[in-house]
Amino acid sequence: MNRRELALTTGMLLAAPALRAQTRRLIRLIVPFSAGGNTDALARIVAPRAGELLDATIAVENRPSASAVVGVEAVVRAAPDGNTLLICDTTLPVMPTLNASLPFDIFRDLETIASIASAPTTLVVRAGLPARDLREFIALAKAEPERITYATGSVGGTAHIAALLLQEQAGIRMTFVPYSGAGQAATDLVAGHLDVNFSALQAVLGLIRGGQIRALATSGAERQAMAPEIPTFRESGLPDLVVAAHWGLYAPAGTPAATIQVIGAAFRRAIAEDAIRAEVEKRGYALVGADAAEHARILRLENQKWGDVMRRAGIKPQG
Repeated sequence: MNRRELALTTGMLLAAPALRAQTRRLIRLIVPFSAGGNTDALARIVAPRAGELLDATIAVENRPSASAVVGVEAVVRAAPDGNTLLICDTTLPVMPTLNASLPFDIFRDLETIASIASAPTTLVVRAGLPARDLREFIALAKAEPERITYATGSVGGTAHIAALLLQEQAGIRMTFVPYSGAGQAATDLVAGHLDVNFSALQAVLGLIRGGQIRALATSGAERQAMAPEIPTFRESGLPDLVVAAHWGLYAPAGTPAATIQVIGAAFRRAIAEDAIRAEVEKRGYALVGADAAEHARILRLENQKWGDVMRRAGIKPQG
């Protein structure tokens, strides 16, 4: 083989992976929140491996809005061919309770694919707030009703539900400041523009360790392994405050059942593999791995359970 032939052959070999990547099926995975939040992080951990198993390229696409409607609608309106998917947390089943004029029906216009992970939320406060534990925080909130401001990364998500349950069970009133993503809420908490935030522990653990904010309690049934020094709400005097998000995958209604099954199997397999599972658990998520039917059951259960919390809080559908 002469020098010219060698160069041509080498060029073809180097180009082959790129050519295969260009001809691969492209799947858009819509995250209805801003980059850097809990849903975004989970999507970016699992999507690459799920794409390999599907012989596809999965591109994570952020479509943030205050109530996640924009991102969900983008999926609802997409072709039911398995090339546009949604990943969302407990914000989705609560949507009908918050919005009377949704441009879609979450049960009619989406197909459940799988529930892949769950995680509690953690109550954190600005470093200068004069409360070292939950008991002191509740006393402070009772002394100054509605003076304390709190934020969550989404309206109707697990963090928002935990905040409503905290107020209900502790007999306190705070002022809600909605955000379209957890990242900006954490930034404003550090800056002192907010008093309280509810967030996935992994997303704010560095800030806690650095003393920039303080963690008071976590909403899981048990303490989280990554920060066992943080007590649960249950052991801090609020035994009924146990909340965990479920992250599920969805496709537009009408997507063939066989396509749903293949996609769901790929994501469940991906998150169960040792390396990805370790990364997911390190970040505070717990593996779920429920199939389409079980996830449909979870969706309806959370719609009723968390919708009741919203209604008891006096939150009425808008629009």
